[in-house]
Formats: sequence, structure tokens, C-alpha cells
Amino acid sequence: MTTFAPVGAGPGRGPAARRSGAAGHHVALLSRNADHLDALAGELDGEGIRARGFSSAGRPASPSKPPP
Repeated sequence: MTTFAPVGAGPGRGPAARRSGAAGHHVALLSRNADHLDALAGELDGEGIRARGFSSAGRPASPSKPPP
């Protein structure tokens, strides 16, 4: 099984996630905004598309500082 993973689960990512899910791919949603993740994953699940959200700070770790 292949997985489609759009970075940034904002409003513009829904159509691409739906097309990929309809083609039989799992959908892994990545975003800093948990509200967007929950909303889009819920919509996709309701349409029979296997989707899961993953929250990310979206910032590279600085070598001089630990990640937040």
C-alpha cells in the first residue's frame, strides 16, 4: 500500500488528498495546526478514505539549541 503525505493540511490540500485516497492510497496529513488536521482527517474518514494526521512544529532544530 502506498501513502500520500501532503505537507501542510490546510484547506487547499483536501482535493489532492481525496484524489489520492480515491485511488486507494493511505493519506498521512502533516501540519502545525491540529485543528486543520482533525477537520480534514475527519472529512476523509467520513468519505471512506484512510487518513491520519501528524502534528509538526515545522522548524528545523538548531545545532546549538534542543528542539522545542
